[in-house]
Amino acid sequence: MEVAATIRRAVPEDAEAFAACHHACWLEAYSNLWDVTRFAQLDLAEMIEVRRRYLQAGLFDHWLAELDGEVVGIAVSGPTDGDPTVDRELYAIYVREAVYGTGISTKLLAAATGSSSTALWVYRDNARACAFYVNQGFIPDGGERVDQSGLLELRFVRK
Repeated sequence: MEVAATIRRAVPEDAEAFAACHHACWLEAYSNLWDVTRFAQLDLAEMIEVRRRYLQAGLFDHWLAELDGEVVGIAVSGPTDGDPTVDRELYAIYVREAVYGTGISTKLLAAATGSSSTALWVYRDNARACAFYVNQGFIPDGGERVDQSGLLELRFVRK
């Protein structure tokens, strides 16, 4: 079911709502992947301050989705780490569990990446996210890395 969410660029005044949504999405999306220690290390106040600095400095492209005045999704994109085969990297995209299946993720992805060739990293064991990216035209390119908790991430690209 599509919903009429507002997708817009985030500004420094959005730092608190942006970080709060990001934090809540991590809790919802990774409850079956991250251990309790990693969740315990999350510091919302620090996340807000980091986001505020990034937004004030204009680091990366920050997008948010609002529904009925509440931030329900976020995305961050920017330049790649020197990979000449793609134009952009999607660093993060999350929506609240309550709006899964509403089209908000697709709209955020379009805002954050446009039609640019794009790379991203996703947990191999995050089947929902992997399926979303494949549905959006991304394919695994064979790149792999292990995150700080020892979880395998796969690189997906859309040319």
